[in-house]
Amino acid sequence: MELFHVIDDGVAIIRSGQIWKQVKLYQRAGVLFVPHGGGYVRVTARFGDTWGTSVPSVKVVEMDGSGVVAADEPSFVG
Repeated sequence: MELFHVIDDGVAIIRSGQIWKQVKLYQRAGVLFVPHGGGYVRVTARFGDTWGTSVPSVKVVEMDGSGVVAADEPSFVG
C-alpha cells in the first residue's frame, strides 16, 4: 500500500477562492498532493501561472522543496 509522505522541506502556497494559505507538500508514489479540507488533493498540470488540483476551486500558486519538480506536470523524485 502506498501512503502519503510529507516532503520534509516541501512547501506550497495554495489559493481557494480569495483565501491564500501556506501548506506542506506531500507525495504518494511520486505524485504531489497538498492538504485540503481534512484530506489531500492531487496537484495537476500547470494552467497559466498556477497548477490545478483535483478540486477545481483549489490552485497551487507556488511550490518548492527537495525533489519537487515544479514543471508543467509536477512530480516528486527522491
